[in-house]
Formats: sequence, C-alpha cells, structure tokens
Amino acid sequence: MKLVIVKLGAKGAFVKSKERMYTVPGFKIEKVVDTVGAGDGFAVGVITGLLEGLDLKDAVRRGNAIGAMAVMSPGDNDGYPTREKLEKFLKGEA
Repeated sequence: MKLVIVKLGAKGAFVKSKERMYTVPGFKIEKVVDTVGAGDGFAVGVITGLLEGLDLKDAVRRGNAIGAMAVMSPGDNDGYPTREKLEKFLKGEA
C-alpha cells in the first residue's frame, strides 16, 4: 500500500492513499511542555497499530494520541504511555 501521512500538530494528521484522503483529528491537551519526541511517538503509534491489525484510521488516531501525550511531559520519551494509560487517553478518561 502506498500512502502519505502528514502530521498537522494539534489538528491531527492528514492521510492520502491512491483510493482516498482524509484527516484524523488530534487531541486537545491543556499545556504543551516539550515537543521533542512527539513525532517519534506518532510513528510508534501508527506502526504498532498497523502491526496489531488496526485499520489505518485507528492506527493514525493512536499515533495522534501518543504524540499528544508526549508533548505533555519534558524529555524525548518521558510522556510515552503504557498500554493502560493509552487506552484511558483514547477513551477520554485521562
């Protein structure tokens, strides 16, 4: 599958494949502490989502979530969540 994913910061991510294009919304957070690691977190979310069998839209949503969680903590990977924290964040419980 050939596709392009463009991160849009707080607005989410734009996805374009041969068949379709769409935007996956981002997550509202209270305060950005440090943006270092957000892109890597996004990539981790998308790649692990696809490896675990999520459809592309849900994998990009996971990437958006991990990127959002990353910017709320200092450092390059301090904000990366455990699976439990990620699930709560995705459900709006965190």
